[in-house]
Amino acid sequence: MRIKMDKVLLVLSLLVEGSAVRSIERVTGVHRDTILRLMVYIGERCERFIAEKIKGVPVKDVQADEIWGFVGMKEKTKVKKRIHDAQLGDAYTFVGIERDSKLVLAWHLGRRTALNTDAFMEKLERATSGRFQLTTDGFPAYPDAVNYHLGTRTDYAMLTKKYGHEDKNERRYSPPSIISTEKTYVHGDPNWDRVCTSHVERSNLTMRMHIRRLTRLTISFSRKWKNFRAALALYFAWYNFCRSHRSLSGCTPAMVAGLTRKPWSMAELLAAC
Repeated sequence: MRIKMDKVLLVLSLLVEGSAVRSIERVTGVHRDTILRLMVYIGERCERFIAEKIKGVPVKDVQADEIWGFVGMKEKTKVKKRIHDAQLGDAYTFVGIERDSKLVLAWHLGRRTALNTDAFMEKLERATSGRFQLTTDGFPAYPDAVNYHLGTRTDYAMLTKKYGHEDKNERRYSPPSIISTEKTYVHGDPNWDRVCTSHVERSNLTMRMHIRRLTRLTISFSRKWKNFRAALALYFAWYNFCRSHRSLSGCTPAMVAGLTRKPWSMAELLAAC
């Protein structure tokens, strides 16, 4: 691609700050097709970089969750139109985050199935080292996947939340209220005071704010699976190594985890990838 580096850095910075592709096109003058090709080009390298850099990280407390999105159309529309393309419809991003450092250890884009849960836990197993506490939500596929990949070195419990029924006119715009939570022992010796998924759920909110393709009730959804995957990879690399957190005294998750000594700029991230 024949595009100046300052334009590259501006486009990528706007992407990870939640700007839409057409909005970036208006601001930078870079054609939307070029923006998408650039995102895929860098995103694929970011995915490989994360897999190589975040490996065998010592952790103590990990939380895992899934965030819903879709590609092309929602699952109900896909069923209604009798479309069988595996890369269209609902797409869940599995995320594993370390509670104290806020480091995203592993992620996986796929359907909310046992097969994809197993693939996510395999990535989490490679990314971590040592014995640690693990908390997930109540998705039934988690216990078998955790037992197979992490059973010998985790203290594992599940946290299931029950939601109340809201007014139908309000549910579309406001999340239902939580009426109760239930902690379920799975294996090991979990600390019940630390059985929690609040940190990873707050991370999910940050994802929706910074990844335009996850913004609800808009037309800013991915039309292609590879574009969605590239956007996620770019975001997670930027989140771990470039984005400073006030809760971490201005450090990045990678700094707290001992992977870097200072916050990276977008140019430094590109150089590393």
